[in-house]
Amino acid sequence: MRIMTYVMTLIATFTLAAAILYRSPSDFRMELSIIVSVAAAAIGVRSFLTGKFVWTLLFLGVLGVFTPFHRAELSHLLVSILDMATLALLAASPIILGRSPGHAGLKHPARPVVVTRH
Repeated sequence: MRIMTYVMTLIATFTLAAAILYRSPSDFRMELSIIVSVAAAAIGVRSFLTGKFVWTLLFLGVLGVFTPFHRAELSHLLVSILDMATLALLAASPIILGRSPGHAGLKHPARPVVVTRH
């Protein structure tokens, strides 16, 4: 599941970046919304399973914004801002989901204790 989430995130990130850079026409907005929605749903489920509930709500918000089943009558400026924010969030998601909260510290191998007397 972890590798599949990374692959879907990578595809969504590249697709969204291409749409931002090349100003995709509105004909491709439906496909873009589907790709980003699938990735946001996968990341939302993964963040829920790892116990990161705030990030789950954030990715559900992305899912709500990019739902492909309604055509939003938003201004081009607002759509561009949402696209850029979503791109940043998708790009940061591997870092966000990298470790579970219980493993936030560094792990060092256990060394045997050597007691010397002088």
